[in-house]
Amino acid sequence: MSTYIDSILLFILCGILYPGKQFDALHLLGILFLIALYCFELVSNTNRNRSNLSIIVLIFSFFFPELSVLLPWHSYVLFLNRLPAFALLYALPFLRYYCENPSYGNLAFIPIMALSYYLAYNNNVRTELSETVHTLRDNSVEKEMMLKESTRHLVDSQNNQIYIATLKERNRIAREIHDNVGHMLSRSILQVGALLAICKDDTLKPHLTTLKESLDLAMNNIRNSVHDLHDESIDLQNALQGLVDSFTFCPVHFQCDISKQIPKNVKYCFLAITKEGMNNIMRHSNASRVTLTVKEHPAFYQLLIEDNGTTSFHSENVGDNGMGISNMKERAEALHGILHISTENGFRIFVSIPK
Repeated sequence: MSTYIDSILLFILCGILYPGKQFDALHLLGILFLIALYCFELVSNTNRNRSNLSIIVLIFSFFFPELSVLLPWHSYVLFLNRLPAFALLYALPFLRYYCENPSYGNLAFIPIMALSYYLAYNNNVRTELSETVHTLRDNSVEKEMMLKESTRHLVDSQNNQIYIATLKERNRIAREIHDNVGHMLSRSILQVGALLAICKDDTLKPHLTTLKESLDLAMNNIRNSVHDLHDESIDLQNALQGLVDSFTFCPVHFQCDISKQIPKNVKYCFLAITKEGMNNIMRHSNASRVTLTVKEHPAFYQLLIEDNGTTSFHSENVGDNGMGISNMKERAEALHGILHISTENGFRIFVSIPK
């Protein structure tokens, strides 16, 4: 916007110097021609075009010397685009005009030319400062975004380490209970059973029976607790990664996008189906690539196993509806899910379990 304001101001100042007595239709056309050239200089994309246009203005001013009083206005675009040499050439037609029409008023050409340079210089400084501010702001925003992303990754990494440590601690507790308390209870149950077998006192048998039942109940409760701890300590992504690492038949592309808190029945379902699916690939497929994808959606969990094997290698296996495929379908249906098998462009198992 400042460029247009500067241009209007300079045009008015140069217009004051214009000799009104020589204003006729021809000079009006000449002024309109200079205005058109000025507009072309403003919108031009390259300095080469501006230089060519300035040469046209220079030649035109030699034919119409009285229009040279408008040259400080034209020189503004050249100063603005750092072409001072072409702007200084505009002094030649003005000198010719001044020699023919010497007056102190025409000498105002010099301060107006200086003003043109000053306005162009200030405009360039403002533009450079504005670009610097925008660059600094963009860099600041970019660095802030990078910092937030790094912080998010750090927090995720810390949370993952805490989660892994929690799972390891649960495994340790389950092992301690199983190896120590479980064995002690088993020994106590056997000892009470032996006492019941050799006891001849009828008054003690009811008490021993009650004690044995309490120990059995405690043993069952501890066994269930140990199983629950073990089930909760299974990390689905790490377990699937272990299956992928042990699968040597062909390369596997594994993609997992799930949260840590997944129901244990879904974990076991996906693990069992993945094992069976990979076993089927090894037994019935000539695939050279396998893709394993696990995703969590807002309403369901998704498992996808697919390969690029020849369809005929799988079609017979699917048609037989063997025990492995039946088991996979039963596992999915037990969780109110669906299992779909496709043999187009390879073998494909799609499982969806609702939340």
